Amino acid sequence: MKKILVYGELNSKDNTIEKVTFELLNKARRLSSEAKELKQDEEYIVEVVFCASYLVDDEINKAFKAGANRVVLIKDSVFDTFYSTVYADAFLEYFDKNPSDIILFPATPKGRLIAPRVTVQLDTGLVADCIEAEFVLKNDKLLFAPTRPTFGSELMATILSKKAPYCATIRKGVFKTDFSNAKTGEFVEYTPISYHEDRIKLIKTILNKDKNDVDFTNAKVVLCGGYGLYSNKSDEYYKKLKKLAKITDSFFGVTRKVVDFNLAEQKYQIGQTGSTVQAKLYVAFGVSGAIQHIQGMKNSKTIVAINTDENADIFKYSDYKIVADAKKVIDDLLIYFDIKI
Repeated sequence: MKKILVYGELNSKDNTIEKVTFELLNKARRLSSEAKELKQDEEYIVEVVFCASYLVDDEINKAFKAGANRVVLIKDSVFDTFYSTVYADAFLEYFDKNPSDIILFPATPKGRLIAPRVTVQLDTGLVADCIEAEFVLKNDKLLFAPTRPTFGSELMATILSKKAPYCATIRKGVFKTDFSNAKTGEFVEYTPISYHEDRIKLIKTILNKDKNDVDFTNAKVVLCGGYGLYSNKSDEYYKKLKKLAKITDSFFGVTRKVVDFNLAEQKYQIGQTGSTVQAKLYVAFGVSGAIQHIQGMKNSKTIVAINTDENADIFKYSDYKIVADAKKVIDDLLIYFDIKI
C-alpha cells in the first residue's frame, strides 16, 4: 500500500493544528480516492506527522476527521522552539524508517524552510507554491501532478517529477477543509534518536502587536476592489470601498494591479501573490478577473461581480453577474447606509 505524507504544522502558542494542515489532509484524502478511481490497484493511505512535545487529544481526532489514517507525533521537548534543521533532521529520521510516495508541505514560512532541507537530503525534486494537485494516468502509470503559477502568475504549469518521493509545498487557503471523514485511525508516538544542533539560535521572541495586520483566514464577507475603481488619478474609491467594508463588518481587499500602482497597501492584496480567501460572500468591484487573482478567491461560496464590461473574465467565475459601474454601486451603497460620500 502506498502513502501520502502530510507535514503537519502547529500553532506555536497552544499546539493546536493549523488550518492549512487540515486543508492538506482533506486534499490528500481526495487524492487517495482519485487514485483508486483512475487505477483500481492503486491505494494510498494518508499520514500526518507533527514535531512537538505533545498533541491535544481533540486535535488528533480532528486530524482523523479531516482525512488522516495515521497521526504521528515525533515527540521531544526540543520542538517547543522552532529550529528548521532540528525539525528537518527528526522528520528525515522518521521518514527513513517509514517512507512515503508523496509528501505535502504547507507553503508557510516554516514549511518553506523545512521542505527544501528535506528534499535535498532525499535527493528528490520539490514543486513549490502549488495551487492544485491531482493524479494523471500516463502509459498506464499513475503520476502525481501538482500545479503552480509561472511567468509572474500569468500562466499555470503542471509539473511531473521524475523521482519519488514526489514533493510539493501547497499554499494555504487553496483547498477547503472538510471534517466529514467518519473513520478513526492510528496514533503513533515516535522518539527521535538524534538530530544536528541548529547553527541558528533563538535569542529573543518579539510578538507582532500590530492590530492593523490583515488576516483573511476566517473572513466571511470580502469586498474587493479592482483597477476598474481607479479614476481621476485618485484612490478615492478604494477609500470608499474600505469605508463600506468597515460599516458592513466585511473585509476590504484589492487586486495585484491596485497594489502595483500604489493605490492600496500590499497587505490587502488577494490573489496568488497575496492572500487566499474562502469567503461566504465575495463581491468584486471593477475586477477584471486575471488568473492570479482568481486563484486567490475562486473557492468562495458565493461570488458577485460588478463590472461595466459584460465580457469580463471575472464573470466566468461568478454566481451573480452585475453589468454596471462599480463606482456608482459603491456610492449608492454608502448613501443607503447613510454615510456621507
